Amino acid sequence: MPVSEQPYSYSAISHIVKKYELYKRASGKFSRRTMDKIRRFNDFCAQNYPSAEVLTEEIVLDYCKKKKTESAKSCNNRIVGVRGFLKYANSRGFVNIPLPSTIPRVNVTSFEPHPFTPEELARFFNEADNLEPPINCRDMRAALMKVEVPVFFRLLYSTGMRTTEARLLRVEDVDLQSGVINIRYTKSIDEHRVALHESMWSLLQMYNVKMENLMPGRKTFFPNEYDKPYSGEWVTASFKKVWKKVSTAHARAYDFRSHYAVVNINGWDHCGIEWMDKLLYLSRSMGHRYIQNTLYYYRLVPLFAHQLENLTGCGYEELLPDLNDYFEYED
Repeated sequence: MPVSEQPYSYSAISHIVKKYELYKRASGKFSRRTMDKIRRFNDFCAQNYPSAEVLTEEIVLDYCKKKKTESAKSCNNRIVGVRGFLKYANSRGFVNIPLPSTIPRVNVTSFEPHPFTPEELARFFNEADNLEPPINCRDMRAALMKVEVPVFFRLLYSTGMRTTEARLLRVEDVDLQSGVINIRYTKSIDEHRVALHESMWSLLQMYNVKMENLMPGRKTFFPNEYDKPYSGEWVTASFKKVWKKVSTAHARAYDFRSHYAVVNINGWDHCGIEWMDKLLYLSRSMGHRYIQNTLYYYRLVPLFAHQLENLTGCGYEELLPDLNDYFEYED
């Protein structure tokens, strides 16, 4: 049975953990992964401090100690979960405990998003259009792969959406009448909207017709054969399957998001108030809660100096297929 479905162990914090979960669900910030971490903290308190009546700093520090077999990253994942829980508990007067510090990580390499060239992008989407399912992948799964993969990655490329946001889209979130996507399931606590480029809008309309024929009445916009969202592993595996035919350079599906931001920034010719308006629009479109997060991409701009002049120019159009016969190869 998953941790999230198990009964709460009785501990000094179990009553607070229950309130915390209700708060998370009511505020729209609920994350099963985060709550699993807090439930494990609760189990630790129940098993190691069964007679404790209140949570103490000693208990917190004991739980946050790095294990001999544990990496700093893994330990910090536990600590970050506890910090979020304590912020909630402290703010409501349930406890008054200093937040534990994370462990400095050593030998951490700084990953730079891959700067896609126009040639790489053209080849990537051409390969995606002609992707053949594995020999053991037949029937509905094979049909879905051929229809979904080219559209899914074009959506990432043209909107800068997070891969998770695209995976978890429901049909009701995509307004094909107005060309606007409402993103509800996001890293940020705030919902946000994305306006589609006309070519992407047309492509999604055609994609939706094709999907309705394959899976009438589906609820998930990019569904697996059970009408459920794909996993993050599916995104990674699908991207690698196509990318390995294009280049040996290291790249990730998430790099489309960086590409989207940098290409937009490179296309801005104005400064002053108009520049700030564009930055604010880009920040909101990408679902950044703080504009400082968007400014991060300025560090990457030199890496993309020879990219497309702007996202909606002819270069962008050339990466989309002929919409009149885009799905011909499906028949």
